[in-house]
Amino acid sequence: MIYRTASAHEEGGDRVFAVNTERFLGDGSGNVRALLAHEVEQNVVDGRPVFEKIEGSDFELPAELVLLAMGFLGPQREGLLEQLGVELTDRGNVARDDRWATNVDGTFVCGDMGRGQSLIVWAIAEGRSCAAGVDRWLMGESDLPAPIEPTTRPLQ
Repeated sequence: MIYRTASAHEEGGDRVFAVNTERFLGDGSGNVRALLAHEVEQNVVDGRPVFEKIEGSDFELPAELVLLAMGFLGPQREGLLEQLGVELTDRGNVARDDRWATNVDGTFVCGDMGRGQSLIVWAIAEGRSCAAGVDRWLMGESDLPAPIEPTTRPLQ
């Protein structure tokens, strides 16, 4: 085991191990306020390792924004995407403009959900660039780095 510190930790991210998110908790007005989580332990069931909930270990993690990183599954249309009414591309990804914005005001997309299946380095670059787009939307301008555009493609 090697103790590593990533940029998220340097920015104040907490290390939480052996935890499973159960659901989002709202504030009653349509905004997320926390994640309900619980501790898990690894057991072997039918010869396979599984994580099982530790009863009585529920706790809340305060949150104002939740970003879902789903990877290689493709966007799940049922639920959030249908409820928001975001437009999709002909490939089934969430459509975005040159500012990383969807057709729903204040809703942005990057990574696999907008690009489609790709490498983590693309998701990281898109996440940074999208953050600059969100900053511009909120503040009118941004000093955040934006290493790529939504239309940037890998070199062939």
